[in-house]
Amino acid sequence: MGEDRSMIPLEEAWALVEEALGGRAAVPETVPVRAAQGRLLAADQHARLELPPFDKSAMDGYALLAGDVRTEYRLLETVAAGQTPSAELLPGTTVKVMTGAPVPAGTGMVVMREFTEEAGGTVRVLRHEGKCNIRLRGEDVRVGDRVLSAGCVLDALDLANLIACGISDVPVAPRLRLAVLSTGDEIADDPADLRPGKIMNTNGPMLAHLAGANGLTVVAERTIPDDLEQTVAALREALAAADVVVLSGGVSVGDFDYVLDAFRQVGLTVHFSRIAVKPGKPTVFATAGEKAVFGLPGNPVSVCLMFHLFVVRAARLLCGVPASLREFRLPLAGDFRRRNADRLQFSPARLTETGAVEPLAYHGSAHLLSLAAADGFFSVPAGVTDLPAGEPVTYLDLREPYA
Repeated sequence: MGEDRSMIPLEEAWALVEEALGGRAAVPETVPVRAAQGRLLAADQHARLELPPFDKSAMDGYALLAGDVRTEYRLLETVAAGQTPSAELLPGTTVKVMTGAPVPAGTGMVVMREFTEEAGGTVRVLRHEGKCNIRLRGEDVRVGDRVLSAGCVLDALDLANLIACGISDVPVAPRLRLAVLSTGDEIADDPADLRPGKIMNTNGPMLAHLAGANGLTVVAERTIPDDLEQTVAALREALAAADVVVLSGGVSVGDFDYVLDAFRQVGLTVHFSRIAVKPGKPTVFATAGEKAVFGLPGNPVSVCLMFHLFVVRAARLLCGVPASLREFRLPLAGDFRRRNADRLQFSPARLTETGAVEPLAYHGSAHLLSLAAADGFFSVPAGVTDLPAGEPVTYLDLREPYA
């Protein structure tokens, strides 16, 4: 095959993915908003309604005419949410309004009912608090305002906002099919099969869940042994069924690492096979026509990180939606030191209550439990061994890694 085994920078690897997969114009499908959860939004969405759609009361109370400040008012009517006022608000009169109800024309403020006394059709105001307590029409959203941007994976709050803004159908990217292949004689899917030298298969279930959380449909998830013939057969089957294929393990240069040889036999075009990133150096990206194939390292922290940095990026490019990481510059909550600084390093971290990045205890790319307490990763540039507390670092939040 003659593929280049040199180690390339992360930015160069991203550029190769962009070159191979970018510029696609996938045809979106339109689906009802209520059926769109988990789908990848294909185009920006703009409000068709104003929110609030009318001037409404922010609480239960009494609507007063603007500038009409006195101690007693004649009660005209009571307006509940969902109703509209029928009486004209005049000096010396008031309308009782419930939270969310429209206020009469000319209302300048709503006095909280806690600051009033009502008896025999007369309302006595004990205290004019100074707040208007009115939600003005369009103060949250105007017609034409952008509600959501293309590329977001629609969740429950997104759907609620779309519906609130009068959007009933949305264009979504076609469902990309993903096949997950976990390689290795050492992995077991059942604790009953564990024996010395065996470990549980965590990569397969993790990848399947991450795929679903990023709008991908998993069409296959299987384990295969360290065997070239079986790897080739499984890869051919996966390519026939999926748009994106992800393998974990078997990508290094050990005696039983067969993934690159399998790529060669299947006829894939390999664009890179090593990147200058820790963890995740032996990450492989290949294509087969319109399809993307990734060989990820076997250790689970590497798998998680590389899935977000590469597989999600590739899927978004194939769908024709933006593939920009949401990274933040935040201060470190504590000192960070490392011995080897030959590569860009991503280290698990969580955010403190003050928005600082707290490095977590991390024993290497096999330390899956370190991710249980992590919100994301912060990166340490190559050549840097020490970072003091308070130093700004680039932070990637895995809960919503793409803009």
